[in-house]
Amino acid sequence: MGSLVYRHWHEGLNPDECVSVDGDAPGRLHLSHWPGNRTPVALRSDLSTGSCLQLNKQPDREQLLAGITTVTNNHWDTDGLLSAFVLLNPELAREHAPLLYSAAMSGDFDLFTTPEAVKINLTLTALSKHKFSPVRTGLYGTALEARQAQYEYGLKLMSKLLENPELHADWIAQEFWAIMRDMRAIREDKVRIKHIEHADMVVVTGDRHYHTMAVNTSADVGRVLTVVTLERGWLYEFRFTTRSWFDMVTRPLRRPRGDLARAARLLNHLAPGYGGIWVADDPEEPLARLCFQDPQGNLVPNETRPVDVTNLILSGTWVPDPRLDALAQRPPGADVGPENARVEPKTGS
Repeated sequence: MGSLVYRHWHEGLNPDECVSVDGDAPGRLHLSHWPGNRTPVALRSDLSTGSCLQLNKQPDREQLLAGITTVTNNHWDTDGLLSAFVLLNPELAREHAPLLYSAAMSGDFDLFTTPEAVKINLTLTALSKHKFSPVRTGLYGTALEARQAQYEYGLKLMSKLLENPELHADWIAQEFWAIMRDMRAIREDKVRIKHIEHADMVVVTGDRHYHTMAVNTSADVGRVLTVVTLERGWLYEFRFTTRSWFDMVTRPLRRPRGDLARAARLLNHLAPGYGGIWVADDPEEPLARLCFQDPQGNLVPNETRPVDVTNLILSGTWVPDPRLDALAQRPPGADVGPENARVEPKTGS
């Protein structure tokens, strides 16, 4: 087997000569945890970086990669970059395997794993968008040019980051300390986190939004409803975490996400508010959200009680309730105030 090279996926590549890491780009060998991946059973992992580390351990690694010249991917993120790095630098990857895996986990699951891993993840994330990054996306004419440059630069940068995760501390310090601050606030019970175990969900209530990494690390669930308390009303943001999207070995039975559009329809009928509407993303998106927002996409207050919003979201995405479905069919403006939404959600099976 000759030396592998990284080429960002485009239609001009020959899939038979590619190992596709992370993502869902075509390839003769898949090493990915995305839904629908074709990763060999022996190499499956919660992270694509983990699958690549597994491949490097195989005694028949050379045979598995025979005829393959190219490592490819179809998007930019930490797990994708680290997957490519592991295959292109097998000896260095073996030496730093725990740190590489922890950094990939921090990126894909938005978790605080170790301080060093979080700093590497934040740095790689900043490469594509920080105003001082030499490979920020805005410098290139096409997405393909940007991604190829970012991978080439990031692959060279990784050996330095493994030795010094604070190499670009000036890029990441503010966000890193915001995460640390919010994790401490959660530990000190300055934020209320209510677990709804049967729905794999938490309701996070506070006086502001808290960093998603701090919340995810504390909650470890697939669904999060954030409630920000204001003098009058509340701001609402419901989101799925990537834990409910990726194909995971340690959590093989993924719970269906449910129909966010249905939940938005229920909320718009039963929990309306002035100046905004409930808007839902496609639940097939990794980080799909459901929010009460204005036409510009900003969160705005809604005066429906959090318990009612919680129950409506559960009924819309978890266990459908025909009583609420019937109410949602009424014309807007009918007598269907929040009191109609006070239905205890069913636990399901």
